[in-house]
This record gives sequence, C-alpha cells and structure tokens, in this order.
Amino acid sequence: MKFIRYKVDKTEYRGILDGDKIKRINGTIFHDYSLTTDVVMLSDVTILPPVLPSKIIGFRKNYNGKREDISPKIFLKPPTTVIASNDDIIIPAEVDDVRIEGEMAVVIGKKCKNIPENHVLHHILGYTIANDITASQNSPDLNVTLGKFYDSFTPLGPFINTELDISNLEITTYKNNEVCQHGFTSSMVYDVLFQVSYLSHIITLNPGDVILTGTPADAVNVENGDVVTINIENLGTLENKCVKENNG
Repeated sequence: MKFIRYKVDKTEYRGILDGDKIKRINGTIFHDYSLTTDVVMLSDVTILPPVLPSKIIGFRKNYNGKREDISPKIFLKPPTTVIASNDDIIIPAEVDDVRIEGEMAVVIGKKCKNIPENHVLHHILGYTIANDITASQNSPDLNVTLGKFYDSFTPLGPFINTELDISNLEITTYKNNEVCQHGFTSSMVYDVLFQVSYLSHIITLNPGDVILTGTPADAVNVENGDVVTINIENLGTLENKCVKENNG
C-alpha cells in the first residue's frame, strides 16, 4: 500500500497511489479508512508531505561502522521543517554552508512507549524518503542542533509504502543529476527495530512521527539553484530545488 497526501485546487485529500492514479480515501491512515469512488491522476494534483509529524527524530553517524565502536546519537527536528517533494528548500540569507543527506525515514503508525524490538513492526505504518538538511553552526552540541531547525529543512515523500522489505534498499542521492551519495540500508549500524525500540524507551512516539534512520555517505554541500533528487527502491523519488532567501 502506498499512502499519499495531495491537494486539488485548495482542498487536501489522502489517497492510495496505484501506478499513476490516486484513489481517494475517507478516514485516517492510522485507523480505519474507506475507499471512495473518486480517482485522480497523479499528474493533476499537488503532492503534500505524506504525514504531518508531531516530531522528527534522527540518528547521526548510523552507517558503515560497528555497534561496539559507535553509541546511538540522536537529534530532534521541529515539524515546521517539513516540506513536500517539489517544494523549495529555502537557504536562510544569513547561512553560507548548507549540507543535505538522503535517508530512508520510518513513519510511526501506533503509539510507542517502552516497546521491545520484537514488537516494533506492529507499531510502524511504513517508510518514505527524507532529506535531512543542516546549516553550519558554531555550537559543539550536535545532538540538538540549531542548524537543523530551519523551515524547509526536512523534505519528505512522495508517499508512504506500508509493505516493504527494508533490509537492503538502495539509496541514491543526486545533485544536479550527478550522483553524490550512494549506499544500502543493510549498512546501518543500528537497524530500524533497534531505533524505534530505543527511542520508545526515551520518548513517546505518536502516530505520524518520523524517524530519520541515517545517511549512507558523507553530507553534501548545496547552494542556490542546486536540485537535489533522492531515489530509494520502491519509495519513489524526492526532489527539491535550493533557493537562497532574499531579505532585501
């Protein structure tokens, strides 16, 4: 199942993506919903972020290492950072150094608190693509970094896939059509089962919350005019253009 949020004119809807068509649904994707008879073409709608999380939690340095050498490192991002595919990434006027990271993201489906790893899958709705964006900063504390708090710094989408084997997904990030990051989810240090369980013992995870699972390669610098495209197997394509803010 591929859940998608979209807008026609000024009205927002949820639906199920089936090829190049969207079948509109009534209700919530987290509980009961029903299919309607309304069908629209994907090309005729404006794609919205697939969820509106109450919080976004990310894992840093979670690829290409060993657990005995790396302790879990997490950070928070506010929901105001979320934008959709095809929305602009706004580079603040006062910021010169901005880096992007293509990642697989987990979308929570049921409330999680103190969940063991063997129960985690029952609490996950599905998976989507994320771009974790960071602006340079002077603070030495990178667990809660202000450089990740800017509006538009978490593109998400284009849809949530609820039926996916995530054990070895290929992640490829392009900057202006050239590959700048590449890797596979199998290279995670702390896998998704650990991540959700670990976080649930620290903070309550609510339906719609998003976990950024880490990036498989070094972050990539971007500037005004750059187009960032992230492809993940069976999760589609997330694409955004970088636009420098003009305070003048």
